[in-house]
Amino acid sequence: MVESPVISKSITFYQIGIFVIVQVWAIMAFDVAQYQMVTLYETPFEWLGWASLLFLTLMPILSVLAWKMKERVEFRSVEWNYKVREVNFDEFSQMIRGYNQSYRQIVATLDVRLPPLTAACFIGALFLPFPLMRSFPIVIALTPIILAVFLVVFCLFFSYLVFKFLPNSATPEFPTYNPNTFQKSVRFLSHLPGIYWSGVRLTIGEAGGFYTIREPHPVARIEGIEGAARIDCAVDNRGSISNMVALFESENNQESSTITRIEAPISTLGTVHLIRKTLEMYIKSREDEDLLEDVLQEIDSFLGKHDPLKAQKKTNDGLISSGDKGTVKEERT
Repeated sequence: MVESPVISKSITFYQIGIFVIVQVWAIMAFDVAQYQMVTLYETPFEWLGWASLLFLTLMPILSVLAWKMKERVEFRSVEWNYKVREVNFDEFSQMIRGYNQSYRQIVATLDVRLPPLTAACFIGALFLPFPLMRSFPIVIALTPIILAVFLVVFCLFFSYLVFKFLPNSATPEFPTYNPNTFQKSVRFLSHLPGIYWSGVRLTIGEAGGFYTIREPHPVARIEGIEGAARIDCAVDNRGSISNMVALFESENNQESSTITRIEAPISTLGTVHLIRKTLEMYIKSREDEDLLEDVLQEIDSFLGKHDPLKAQKKTNDGLISSGDKGTVKEERT
């Protein structure tokens, strides 16, 4: 039996610490608000100063407690059992979502929803009293309680933001990824002629009941030779394809030989030409001129309509009518 690579220690002590700190600061916020609301419009900057001080003194304390919670993980060196998988984009998105949820005490991620929510609580607590103190008497009486609630919600959002963002000793072994980085590239591949399937190719390592995800990248399979060749793509931080390579796979799927490669900028026509060249190489290796004829016809039909060079050649050869509307603008990724 493989020993578990990760040991998670109890974080109850730090959770209690956060709870106590939040309650103490909420009571302080309630008391400060009770006194400051009386002279809010006469001395507004005094209220803003006191309220800001409450929040700013609370943030470093919460940060330390959240960091200590995240550090309650011990990682043991382990040998991962790696396997390669290819999944569609929806499955990959669900996989990353479950991965981040299962290993939230390990992975380091920035939840883009938390910073604006945290900022909204802070700004709301500072400026909401001004309209509230000109409303109904019952609302005026409840204003200190409302501000204390805002502070509690701020604490919860801020603590969770820091907890998710900070790494620990196990984080390097559990990298995570943003599925949106691959979405545009997978969609681009799926709309190309001659493509049978497109998705994400990744390596999954397993050990002691844990798994890690490595090296995900967009991949496409060519119609007719989907089991013999593939197209691998590398993407940049913006999700655009930086390079694309066509590969022949061996029967055991352990080794691959490169057919051809294209570099950025990647265009629709350039990718279709790469697909056609891959098919040509496969047909040549099989020495069967009639092989994959339907797929080649589909690709040639596309190139005849959208490739200016081929369109011009067909015009010169009298193979297209004079009613042709010309070429369309090609897509780039």
